[in-house]
Amino acid sequence: MEDIGKFNEEKFVKLLGAHVSKVRKSRGYSQDRVCLEAGFARGTLSKIENGMVEPKITTLAKISLTIGVPLKKLLDIEL
Repeated sequence: MEDIGKFNEEKFVKLLGAHVSKVRKSRGYSQDRVCLEAGFARGTLSKIENGMVEPKITTLAKISLTIGVPLKKLLDIEL
């Protein structure tokens, strides 16, 4: 396990966003479709996927339900 003192929050948010994008695309969903079905603005998803904002866990849950994957799949990234 990595030393928590070396944890880089900004890097984590970027990795998470890139992973969310990869999983969404692998399921064949556009950003527009996810946002329409999940009920939030397209800009929100774009900012998440580009690592510009740290998503709330409830937002990630909405994304996972919309694209049909377990929430843990969206969080399954290497630190």
